Amino acid sequence: MTKTHKNAIRQKGITPIVDYAYLNLIDLRDPDYNTNARLNVYILEEEGQKYLLPQILNHKNIKNTFVIIALDMQEPWTFMEDLDRWISVLQDMMAELRLSLNELEEMKSNVMQYMSQMDGGQVHEGLLKTNLGIPLMVMVNKSDILERDDKGKDWDQKAEIIQFCLRQFCVNYGATLLFTSVKQKINIKVMYEYVLHRLYNMPFETSQHKNLSDFESLFIPLGQDDINIIKSTFTKLANSVIKYEESVPIVQLKKNLVKEELTVEDDQEFFTKLKEKSSQAPATRPILPIQRVVEQPVQQIPPADQPTSARGTQQSQQLKDFYDKIMTGRNDQQVEQIQQAHQQLQERLRQRTVTEIQTTTTAARQTPLFNQSDQQKMQRILKK
Repeated sequence: MTKTHKNAIRQKGITPIVDYAYLNLIDLRDPDYNTNARLNVYILEEEGQKYLLPQILNHKNIKNTFVIIALDMQEPWTFMEDLDRWISVLQDMMAELRLSLNELEEMKSNVMQYMSQMDGGQVHEGLLKTNLGIPLMVMVNKSDILERDDKGKDWDQKAEIIQFCLRQFCVNYGATLLFTSVKQKINIKVMYEYVLHRLYNMPFETSQHKNLSDFESLFIPLGQDDINIIKSTFTKLANSVIKYEESVPIVQLKKNLVKEELTVEDDQEFFTKLKEKSSQAPATRPILPIQRVVEQPVQQIPPADQPTSARGTQQSQQLKDFYDKIMTGRNDQQVEQIQQAHQQLQERLRQRTVTEIQTTTTAARQTPLFNQSDQQKMQRILKK
């Protein structure tokens, strides 16, 4: 699940479907072993798509589901509003599944049992006040959004407030907190291994990966944080009343300006307009390039035993094919002129009943069908 924009749940051009992806599974105990298995990933872009969840989740597969609420560090002022909105979606989803009390208690018990294993049975104040019965992670993307020269005292204060509020939220709902950056490859592998750990009980060294100090690579698994730890880390903030929206106002970052949202035209409207344009366009036929160089067809020598009438028929067919080739791609006026010349030559052929054949020492050669004057006339027509 990703963040949504207030009052922009169903923007024009947004297709109301759930995006799908998958992760290839690797057995972390034996990475060389090919499992040939995949982990399904369903992505909701907007809160308005929650009505599609019953098509994906049911009372059986919900027990093997891991939920990630993805936030964008490019817009940190929306964090708490987004978290409240998506938690509400999860609560509505659990209610619609109509799980029995035994099934719901079993799911909550599994979350409590995992937490006890991670913290060694210690009592944590304020931890898991609201147990949804689902493994939950809050993942903050683009943790490297600000360059070093953009970080002054003002940013340090905002970073503390962001971290303080996010950690309080995660403690309350028993969620793991993770900061990631694809560009800098921060915690990408950690996220993958942790998801496999929670879903398939794969080995995971929590003490080796957890990070409670570095803002850009923050990673606090379930059971590694509580209210007392947060208060001791942020003493000043713990003793003051914080209004998140006022403390982290909307700003434009210096080097990474907030990009303007583009409204994409709906597919159906696009194809409708395209159809209207195509129907209004005048019908045209393709114009083929005019051949400037006309090659005279090679005259084949008929066999000696072929009748004279058959030879004349063969010549007529060759001449017809030749002119058909010439007329390809001409306009109406050019075609009419060539047809007239064609008719004149056909008349000349009908008057000539006998073809004279001159025999040489090497081969027999036919007498030209039209004289030099006819050839010059054809050249003038073709040049047009």
